[in-house]
Amino acid sequence: MTTTAPTFDLLDEPWITVTDHSGVAQEMSLRDVFAHADRFAALGGEVPTQEFAIARLLLAILHRSIRHRRGTAVEIWSQLWDQWPGEDIDHYLVEHRARFQLFHPATPFFQVPGLRSEKDAVSSLDKLIADVPNGAKYFTTRAGRGIERISFAEAARWLVHAHAFDPSGIKTGADGDARVKGGKGYPIGVAWAGGLGGVYLEGANLRETLLLNLVLADPNDVRFSSADLPPWERDPDGPGVRDVNGPSGPVDLFTWQSRRVRLITSSSEVTGVVLCNGDALEPFNKHLLEPMTGWRYSEVQSKKSGEPRHYPAVHSPEKSLWRGLRSLLGDVASSAPLGGRGIAPGVVEWVGTLLDRGVFLDGHPIRLHAVGMHYINNQSIVGDIVDDAISFSAALLASDPRLWVCAVNAVQVAEAAVDELGALAANLTLASGGEPDGARGRAREEGFFALEAPYRNWLRGLDPQTIDYDPSASQWEQTVYTIIRRLGDELITSASQQAWVGRPVRERWMDTSLADERFFQRLRNLLPSVFTQRILTQEGETTDGERADVAW
Repeated sequence: MTTTAPTFDLLDEPWITVTDHSGVAQEMSLRDVFAHADRFAALGGEVPTQEFAIARLLLAILHRSIRHRRGTAVEIWSQLWDQWPGEDIDHYLVEHRARFQLFHPATPFFQVPGLRSEKDAVSSLDKLIADVPNGAKYFTTRAGRGIERISFAEAARWLVHAHAFDPSGIKTGADGDARVKGGKGYPIGVAWAGGLGGVYLEGANLRETLLLNLVLADPNDVRFSSADLPPWERDPDGPGVRDVNGPSGPVDLFTWQSRRVRLITSSSEVTGVVLCNGDALEPFNKHLLEPMTGWRYSEVQSKKSGEPRHYPAVHSPEKSLWRGLRSLLGDVASSAPLGGRGIAPGVVEWVGTLLDRGVFLDGHPIRLHAVGMHYINNQSIVGDIVDDAISFSAALLASDPRLWVCAVNAVQVAEAAVDELGALAANLTLASGGEPDGARGRAREEGFFALEAPYRNWLRGLDPQTIDYDPSASQWEQTVYTIIRRLGDELITSASQQAWVGRPVRERWMDTSLADERFFQRLRNLLPSVFTQRILTQEGETTDGERADVAW
């Protein structure tokens, strides 16, 4: 009996998850995603990093489909914003249809035909699926048949994800790869996007989102090379390392083949995978080509190498995005030398350029979306996934710093106030004879949680047309005081009897009353606009700065 080889055309078969404006998810083909991008709210997927990886694939296609357009980068982008290049994209995809066949015998998409180990080892699908941690399957919602076989559509999504986010660790040794020793492929690091603190901008629909992240020039305003090729426009990869000096541009990075892969199929499902090492890539100094991450300056590595070195600024799973705005926006439009400072994400700088050139409206609402993968055990296992977003007016990204200075300063005010809340909790614990660190940490966590939603609402309401942001800053100080003072009062009310009695701490007396007074005085110094208001006293007179327990 002859078995027919499976087929799956990524251009016309539904496989990319999208959500409509009602939040309903569905699978669409590549051609349909581009043809109806304005109808979809966003991409979807099994995990947020999958959305990021597929967005980068779509951006690579968009870049290549408009590569022959003439004009400056800003002129071309302005044309695309006014008129979506749907016909150009579709023509490009059809032109390269043969390379978008998932199981083509000679050029399977994102795979190496005939990839095998010396012993023809085949791995189970938990090597491919990021939400099934190896050795910890009890953390997953998948069970039984769900990880023994998956549909072609889901396999295609995980294939794109593996090239972007696959963990490090020992891989199957590919026959024909000179790096293999003893049948094993030894660690070359996480896949390219796994080392990034991923950042992208979201608009009102998928069409706007793709265009907002379509950076057509590097930070020096130089258009990217037309020779910046994706895998489907190059000769197919073999099991060994590609002979190149480095990535040729963002398209190359968006589709970087970090692994060598072959999907193992039955007639209608994927049942296993051969997953081997691909092309390793050093992460430093790729800021001219990689626009979807911020960059941190490493003084240690710069001194060691004798040249300035910038590395991707990864996200912390413990820190919400609103608290990290300073690191993401603090270097927007900076003219200072790169040595010694961070570099803002290219997508952020690009929108700032569009605003300054007058081709994008500063009042347009956008969302800054952060996504990244955190690894453990020498980066060999997925530990956590960062997924967070914050909304604001596009003017926050302009070279005029007033708006983002106001936004960043507000975060600093919040952090300082939370520090004081933590200090209060620590002092109350010390006064009762306990250890302060746990109480401090819990109070800080509660403070940040309580301020997060108010900050997001306040930021969204900042008017880009405002000349003076002092009233907005004062309004935020009032909000911070109200919330942090309330949380402080709760800590004081729940203080133990021993804390009210007090005890000597580091040669000074500490009790609840003293801790409360210190807390109040520090908030007074930190939030001056709250205490410069004229407060009406019971006698009908006014005083400046006198403490009063009133609603502000």
